[in-house]
Amino acid sequence: MSEPELILYLGGTRSGKSAVAEAHALRNGGPVLYVATAMPQPDDPAMSERIRRHRQRRPDCWRLLECPRRLAPAVAAAWEEMRPDASGGSGQATILVDCVTLWVTNLLLSLPEQEDVGALECLVTEEVSALIDLSRTLPCRWIVVSGETGLGGIGGNALTRRFCDGLGLANQLLAARAQDAFLVVAGRLLRLAPAEEPLLR
Repeated sequence: MSEPELILYLGGTRSGKSAVAEAHALRNGGPVLYVATAMPQPDDPAMSERIRRHRQRRPDCWRLLECPRRLAPAVAAAWEEMRPDASGGSGQATILVDCVTLWVTNLLLSLPEQEDVGALECLVTEEVSALIDLSRTLPCRWIVVSGETGLGGIGGNALTRRFCDGLGLANQLLAARAQDAFLVVAGRLLRLAPAEEPLLR
């Protein structure tokens, strides 16, 4: 039996990746659990406005789970609440995770020693692997959104470099699980061909 479908959308800031992923979820037609990793910050009005715009364009019927860390157990619990609705005849359910970029940021900021590269990689591997394991067990589609920050130069400070390393690792783990992966640029999609062998470092 094949694994439940997982589609990964990667892109830069304001590339349209979230809108493309949301449109995909709408086309599926079934109930949607939207997993938001961004949390409103009272001292960051720009982020609050970004979150407000995202909320405004989502259908009211979508279920929302705001979860900055430990996604796997939180999604599993939300699925148990959603399952009666997901088993109806209105189409297959979708879990949409938006986004991995902020999830990795939250993981980095949770570390007591943010300079510890090994600790971040272990935490990212643990949390992302747990979500991937869960994605293999739930009878639904998965759509995952993440940033692609590795197309420019090497970050100018150590914290930026550690974040990019952590995000790159998360993206590789998810892409290895995904049946399909797309790079979104200016709202246009480029399908990414899988490597012959996984290239995780």
